[in-house]
Amino acid sequence: MKKLSLIVIALMLLGSCNKSEQYDSAEKMVAKAMKNVNMITPDELHWLMENYETYTLIDVRQELEHYHGFIPGSVNIPRGSLEFNISDSIFWDQTGLYKPEKGEKIILYCLKGQRSTLAAESLKKLGYNNAFVLSGGYKNWELTYPEIFEKALDKLSGQSDKPAKSGSC
Repeated sequence: MKKLSLIVIALMLLGSCNKSEQYDSAEKMVAKAMKNVNMITPDELHWLMENYETYTLIDVRQELEHYHGFIPGSVNIPRGSLEFNISDSIFWDQTGLYKPEKGEKIILYCLKGQRSTLAAESLKKLGYNNAFVLSGGYKNWELTYPEIFEKALDKLSGQSDKPAKSGSC
């Protein structure tokens, strides 16, 4: 009987370890992820830009959002394809940039910082442990450095002039 109880206890413990977390809302999921990611301020990013430090800057917003305004030097990899493109040499060749190595500094941003927080958490799971989230996202960058941005409206080619909506993040 003692052996049976130990087996039952072991199975219960294993079962509780394998359960994936569930959240009531995306906001709660982001709040949990924020505890596990590194943040960088607009001032710190600006310093990196001014001092020609090595980093990869990734905008995880949708293409339409990116074209309406982005931080110079950023590459657009929408959140939904980041995990697939981050280590794809062909993707990086097409952008004209080098593929980031796992130990290199990667800075992610979205509109307000929520999608990029989830993106940074995903990159950590893929072994990119030097990923940072731009605190407050593009909105915070825009407020801090309103004169430092680029647009690519020519890439819209007949699409709507309004940025795509993608929730409040």
